[in-house]
Amino acid sequence: MSIWFRYVSIVVILVFAQMSHSETITSIEVHGLSFISSDFDNPDKNSFGFIGASLRSNEKSPDLFMVSATGMYAVGNSNLSYLNLREGYFLIQYSKDTKYFLGRKVMKWSALDSQFNLGLFQPQFRWNTLDPQNQGLTGLFWDQQKENWGLTLFASHLFIPDQGPSYEIKEGQFTETNPWFHNPPQNIQIQGQQLPIDYTIQTPETQDVVLRPLLAIQLRLGAEKGLFGTVSASYKPSNQLALGYTSAVIAPRVKINVVPKVYNETLVSADFGYHQEWGFAQLSVIHAKPQTPTFENSATTPILNESTTWGPSFLYHFKPFQFGIAVMDTSGGEVTEVGIDASPDRPSLTQRFLYRQAVQIQLKYSEIFLKQLKLESQLRYTTSQSDGFTQINFYNRFNIKGPWAFWSDVILIETLDDASLNMNSSRNLDQFWIGASYDF
Repeated sequence: MSIWFRYVSIVVILVFAQMSHSETITSIEVHGLSFISSDFDNPDKNSFGFIGASLRSNEKSPDLFMVSATGMYAVGNSNLSYLNLREGYFLIQYSKDTKYFLGRKVMKWSALDSQFNLGLFQPQFRWNTLDPQNQGLTGLFWDQQKENWGLTLFASHLFIPDQGPSYEIKEGQFTETNPWFHNPPQNIQIQGQQLPIDYTIQTPETQDVVLRPLLAIQLRLGAEKGLFGTVSASYKPSNQLALGYTSAVIAPRVKINVVPKVYNETLVSADFGYHQEWGFAQLSVIHAKPQTPTFENSATTPILNESTTWGPSFLYHFKPFQFGIAVMDTSGGEVTEVGIDASPDRPSLTQRFLYRQAVQIQLKYSEIFLKQLKLESQLRYTTSQSDGFTQINFYNRFNIKGPWAFWSDVILIETLDDASLNMNSSRNLDQFWIGASYDF
């Protein structure tokens, strides 16, 4: 990665700060990360430091320009540096009930999609694969909200896919510089012999990826309390790319050329439930119909199938606590491969779901002590029997009256020893985070 990336995150943040004026908090942040799994791949280098800045607009005080962005530089390992522009949009209040948004904006198109970070409607920031975040679609939003109903229309010709962990290829091999990047197989068995693999990535032209049409609509029914329903639909590129590949044996190695492709999909979702001051209970469903992209005849290519994901969720407030439980289950959506190198015993390079079934339980706590210290804690437990994993995320943030804030996170993961399961690649990525920020 070129040296300019060491500074570009902070520069971009400061540019946005000048546009956002008084309702935006700009913070300088320092983070520390330690991988605490006993079987971490690189025990001699399991701790990393980050320095950077974040920019957060006050959502309760809408302004002409709203932004949520973080840029961090990883000291000594720039491959871990990142810029996460979660939101950045202009707001135009046309009338009391009607608004226009131009830019990148996060919306809850589907409660199930947002709860489990499925990345169907909106792209995901997957820099840390065990702690993904929703990012907004980019384009023009028209929103109208009445007392008992609301409608949002979205259109764009600018597509930004998932932002995953960065990687490097040196002499045909993926390097071990990023713990969150799951390396593909490094060897393949041919006629009883194990041959090493050399990879190349056929990078598509930028305009072939980003200049794509996107359309979406959402209808909301119901008041602030009582029965409610939300129906969303979209036709747009999938936020994940399809991966085909060609191979050639050049003894004593195998050359594999990976070809990423953008493909479109149609999404329809519905959320129905009941909400009150105490919380809500709802049932959600999402149907996805992907269109398998076209590759050259000699390539081994993925075949994408329709999927239906559904699940109930329940949330209850009892100050200072908040308790929630959600269930998710997916039928269909399998990805198979066809071509000369396809094998039913080897998972496809293309994956649409990290996991297909899960139960998630979370408990939040928020309290202010002596009017000086605000403590916010969240414990989230996610488990899946069919996908063979259990994950615990424990977040804590301490806001001291004034400019300082401190936080610590713990992420623990346990998986079955089965390489065919997607979550197995994260089996040794237990993490401990600590950080501090100063607002100005």
